[in-house]
Amino acid sequence: MKMKKVLVVDDEQDMLMLVKRLLSGDFEVIVADSGEKALKLVENEMPDVVLLDIMMPGMDGWQFLEKFHKLKGAEHVPVIIFSIRSEASEVLLGMAVEGVVDYITKPFDPEELKMRIRRAIGNE
Repeated sequence: MKMKKVLVVDDEQDMLMLVKRLLSGDFEVIVADSGEKALKLVENEMPDVVLLDIMMPGMDGWQFLEKFHKLKGAEHVPVIIFSIRSEASEVLLGMAVEGVVDYITKPFDPEELKMRIRRAIGNE
């Protein structure tokens, strides 16, 4: 069976490498350190799920989401917000955005992250 593809979008290189290392045995992982790079990546290979940081320089996560959902084929791709912001208002705002299926705060538990990605994709 083909591995499900996870796109991780985060401006922190250490976080990208950590998440890639943690998920690589279970998923095909592609990474982008900006919203702009992530949009270019998805033109060629649409992921099964997006793990998206919100606070990034340049194009932030909200701006990425707006553009991403206009792409052909992206309308059915679940997005998990992956943020250090854990305030209830931020979580509620994130969950109210169309296409956002989950909100994970950093720091995170690696096994819970995998489980929530599987659930978002529908493999649970």
